[in-house]
Amino acid sequence: STGINAEYGIFSSVEGSEISHFLSAKELLERRKSGKTPVLASACPGWICYAEKTQGEVVLPYLSSIRSPQSIMGALVKPAVAKRESVSVSNVYHIAVMPCFDKKLEASRPDFISEEHGVPEIDLVLSTAEAFDLWNTDDLPENINESFDSVRTNLTYPIRTLSGGGSGGFAFRVLQHVAKHLNEPIPLTVTFNKLRNKDLTEASVTIQGHEFNVAKAYGFRNIQNIIQKIKRGRCKYDYIEVMACPGGCVNGGGQIKLEDASELEAINELYASVAANDTQTEVECEGNFTTSYHAVEKATSALSSQW
Repeated sequence: STGINAEYGIFSSVEGSEISHFLSAKELLERRKSGKTPVLASACPGWICYAEKTQGEVVLPYLSSIRSPQSIMGALVKPAVAKRESVSVSNVYHIAVMPCFDKKLEASRPDFISEEHGVPEIDLVLSTAEAFDLWNTDDLPENINESFDSVRTNLTYPIRTLSGGGSGGFAFRVLQHVAKHLNEPIPLTVTFNKLRNKDLTEASVTIQGHEFNVAKAYGFRNIQNIIQKIKRGRCKYDYIEVMACPGGCVNGGGQIKLEDASELEAINELYASVAANDTQTEVECEGNFTTSYHAVEKATSALSSQW
């Protein structure tokens, strides 16, 4: 509960992130036992679209089956609000604000239409740039600023963020939850080292005598290199945080456009300056927060035929 009126409700996707990280850690441990690694993070819809359209069954089995934070919040928000306000789920309109235009594609996937209620789990995705433009138009209700001022002053819990970077912190946070699952008594220190470029980094940690190797691969140049290693059986990593945009989600295609590339580093520093709340030791989640991915057949036409 955020202590706000029924007309507006604001939820932090950090809660969805924590559930996604927790379940991803369990999935990683299960796949390591069966030798099905690396696990490729599947929270980036641009990466998923590329994998489904171009990589087929070679790469898809390595994708994490855990829903993205946006999708997890989609499964949770409407039922929770409907119960709180004693209304039908179909009467709840869910808007997600995201750094990426491709999140619109994710929300429209048939898997994310509620089977029980027959409505989309998320009705509309706005990029941060779109939300910014909308906020600066003259078409909004006159009282909306007062309503959101009330939201900000009546929050009943502090705004949370998590360590691990501005792209969701998947590699870092999954390792933290792996340590919890394995009852690691020593606080885990994870240091990512740059490889060929700043968008390709790796880290190695030992948890209860088991070595875990993880990586972050941002941008399609680095993604393609990772895919080649997987195809050749030379990928040493257990888990890879994959993001389509160079620089990660902070530099997402839907973000407010920067005037200078140097601003990106300042944004990362600003994000890192927010005190992270990583003290949660137990994640409680009920429901099925998994999904699946499918190879998309290439379209054929007379124009593309070989004569």
